[in-house]
Amino acid sequence: MGYRDEWQDAVERTKRYGLNLPEDATQLHQQKYLTNEVHDRFPYVVRDAFGNLEYEDIVAQCMSIHYRLAPVMEDLLKCPAFFTIGWIDDGSERGMFRFGEEFIQEHLAAPKSTIGGQANLHAWLTLPSLEIIDISLVTTIAVLQKLDKGHGGVLAGPADDFKGFAYKPMLVGTDFLRKASMLWEFN
Repeated sequence: MGYRDEWQDAVERTKRYGLNLPEDATQLHQQKYLTNEVHDRFPYVVRDAFGNLEYEDIVAQCMSIHYRLAPVMEDLLKCPAFFTIGWIDDGSERGMFRFGEEFIQEHLAAPKSTIGGQANLHAWLTLPSLEIIDISLVTTIAVLQKLDKGHGGVLAGPADDFKGFAYKPMLVGTDFLRKASMLWEFN
């Protein structure tokens, strides 16, 4: 199953759980947004949005980082950047950050604040072209596995073009985080 089908399933799942679906989440198209020029600007856009982050500041912060990055990317790319919650199929039986319907149901039925803690899920941004922007996964893996390379890496491109792993969207938008008490917003 390709990312387009997985995306449609995530949209339907979001609706089925009574969660607010971002406007235009069903309006997909072929236009590509992630050009070489955009790729070259990522480090500066991220620095301008977050300041000078240390690599350790990125580890296990995918929710916060992508939540805050979405409007920045929308401004840069002039298109919606949909906050996407899911997991990574790395070919292993467990997958990375894998969760399913039971996790969603449990957290919606009995919200548990994980502020300051960690939830076993991953987040990234999905564009209407089904291109993905993930600025936390590579660094998280590099730091946790004490690798020499990968720090500051950004995964950005068409979802179906990644080799050796696949993004598995489960929910679209931030409403799950709100209703499951996993997101604090300050006005």
